[in-house]
Amino acid sequence: MAHHKKASEHDSAHPHDVRAGPGDAGAMDRPEHLPESKEDRREGRSATTLFLWLLAAGVLLVLLLNWAALI
Repeated sequence: MAHHKKASEHDSAHPHDVRAGPGDAGAMDRPEHLPESKEDRREGRSATTLFLWLLAAGVLLVLLLNWAALI
């Protein structure tokens, strides 16, 4: 059995007339950056600082355990 396209189905001449797939809700042609506030920057800096402190603590813990293994 042959499948025939209906006139109401997708036409490639109209690129904006497409069905949204998973994760496409609210998609735009040109995404706009949301304005960034001072609070956003502060949260980003505090997250970076926390990451660096945890990284330093992990390195110190590894060095301490390696030193203890040598004793």
